[in-house]
Amino acid sequence: MRRLAAGLMVAAVGCAAGKAPTAFDATARAAVADAIRSESARMLDVMRGRNVDSVLAFYGKHTAYVGNGEIGDWAVILAAAPPRYATYTKVDCKWGGALRVDVLAPEAAVVTGRLICDKADSSGKVWTEDVARTEVMGIEDGRWRIVAVHESAKSGELK
Repeated sequence: MRRLAAGLMVAAVGCAAGKAPTAFDATARAAVADAIRSESARMLDVMRGRNVDSVLAFYGKHTAYVGNGEIGDWAVILAAAPPRYATYTKVDCKWGGALRVDVLAPEAAVVTGRLICDKADSSGKVWTEDVARTEVMGIEDGRWRIVAVHESAKSGELK
């Protein structure tokens, strides 16, 4: 996240000083957007398998999380994920409608969409989570990871 922030700051300072940022053409941006879409589809497939470690591998080491006006403590979220995932009998997520990918730089992008997840757990509870979701993506340890995420749902819908 720090490297991403530093890169964006350097680009902003360069623009303010009248210097053009390094060329990053439409073809390169499209390739990054395609890679992000592919990684997002892969994450949804992995989520169906309900292996918490595989799911968490899509997130950065220090991901920032905000949901419905609350700033999450990433360490607490990580600790709570394995016991929660152990109870799931179904996790079937899809992007509702078009997925927007805004490529900011070769190693930075923002993904925005509506994430709809049908879930069930071992108690017999069945529910759907339908959230507006924004992910800030960055390269960490050589692959795309979610370094910040914001989700919002209609009142009472996010569990």
